[in-house]
Amino acid sequence: MNKFLLGIAALALIACNKMDVVTTPDSADFIGTVSVWYEESWFNNEIIGVRYSPAEDGTSATITIFKIRFVPKMPVRVDVAVPDIRLTMSDGVAHLDCDYVIPLALGGDYPKYTVTDFSGTQKGDELEFSLNFGIYPTVFRGVKQ
Repeated sequence: MNKFLLGIAALALIACNKMDVVTTPDSADFIGTVSVWYEESWFNNEIIGVRYSPAEDGTSATITIFKIRFVPKMPVRVDVAVPDIRLTMSDGVAHLDCDYVIPLALGGDYPKYTVTDFSGTQKGDELEFSLNFGIYPTVFRGVKQ
């Protein structure tokens, strides 16, 4: 009888440990369109790469936008990283939000284009988000590469 109870206790312990496991979403690369509201119209950047990188603990993520021009007059394309985005999981959907963060570009902080009102989701093969880069409302919608 003691072996039987010991076996049940071991199974209960294994089951409890499995329930405590936090599923961290995987990093992934997406391709899509970044649209920036500029001078009363949307400026679309098509075929733009975006990397979604959740932290190991699954509570935050970094979004990196590659080779982007924010306005038609911008002479160069830059890579911009948006760090410290809150990440919560619900029914297989990663919900992303951030009220305020300074993005990283051109080798350092880029406070002129502080990110505000970041909101988005990553579900299956799709990633979408919206935010303000400084005074410029910006949206992205893309699919996994």
